[in-house]
Amino acid sequence: MLMKYNDYIVTTKQKIQKIIESGDYQLDNIVKDYFTAGGKGVRLQLALICGDVINTKNKEDVINIAAIVEVIHTTTLIHDDIIDKALERRGRQTLNNIYGNKKALFIGDFLFARILKEVSKINNLLLHSYLTKTLKELCYGELIQSKDLYNIDSRSIDYLKKIKRKTAILIAFACVSGAIVANKSDEEIIASYNFGYYLGMSYQIMDDYLDFVSDNTKLGKDTGQDLLNGNVTLPILLKIKKDRSKFLNYKNLTIEQKQVLITEIKNDQEILGIVKEKSDKYLNKAIECLNILNPTIRAELTYILNKLSNREN
Repeated sequence: MLMKYNDYIVTTKQKIQKIIESGDYQLDNIVKDYFTAGGKGVRLQLALICGDVINTKNKEDVINIAAIVEVIHTTTLIHDDIIDKALERRGRQTLNNIYGNKKALFIGDFLFARILKEVSKINNLLLHSYLTKTLKELCYGELIQSKDLYNIDSRSIDYLKKIKRKTAILIAFACVSGAIVANKSDEEIIASYNFGYYLGMSYQIMDDYLDFVSDNTKLGKDTGQDLLNGNVTLPILLKIKKDRSKFLNYKNLTIEQKQVLITEIKNDQEILGIVKEKSDKYLNKAIECLNILNPTIRAELTYILNKLSNREN
C-alpha cells in the first residue's frame, strides 16, 4: 500500500545524510554507519503521510521535517543506550559499547545541534511550539525513568506518564509536524497529533510486551532487558503486584534470580493478556482520531497501525 512513498522515503534518507554531515571524516563515518543500520522508519513514514507529501505543494518542507524527526529519534536512542548501558541495538553494537559513553554522548549532542540548525530554517511558530514541547518532554522522560529505576512502588499511572514522554510524544510530533508544514486545517492538525499520541502509547506498551515474548533474534537484543536494568514496565508492575515479595531486594538480585522472574513473566498468560489489552485500547483510540482525515490518509495510517500492532520486534 505504501509503495508510492518509496521515492519520497529515499529522498528523505538522502536529506538525513546531509543533516548529519559534519565535515570530519571520522565522525561522518561513525554517524553514517549508525544511520545506515536504520530502524523501521515509522516516524519518517508517519510525517510523510500526515503531511500528504504526494499531494501537497510543500513537498520539500514535508520531506525536511520527516528527516528531522528521524534524526531526533535516532539521537534519543544514542542517549538511551548510554543511560541503559545497552550493548546492542538492532542487532548491532551500540555506540557507547564501541566508543565509550563520553564519545557516544558527544555524538548525540552533535546530532541535536544539527537538528536545531535545520529547524531554525523553518519559519513556523506552531511547529516550533510543538517541537520545544516535544524535546522538553523527551528529556523529562529520561529523568523520570532514571529516577524510577528499581522502584517497586511505581504505579501504572507513573508508567503511562513515563512512556508518554519517552515514546508517544515523539510519534505524535512526527504526525503533527507533517500536518503543520503541509498547511492542514486546525482540526486535521489536532487529529494527527492525537492519532500519533495514542499510537505511540500502544507502540511502547507493545515494545514492553515483546521484551518478554519475542525471541532475541527478532528483537535484535536480549529479551528481559528492562527487568535486568531495573526499568519497571507494565509487565513488571503486574508481576510485582502479584509477587511483591520476590522484588523486595530488586536492585541486588543476582542475574540468575532476575532470569527466573523473566521466565515467570514470559509464562504468565494473565499478565501478558492484560498488557496486550492495554495496548489494544490505545490502538482503538488512535483509530477514532482518523475519522476527520481524508480517506486516503486514513487508510494509509490504518495500514501502519495494523502493521505495528502485529509486529514481532
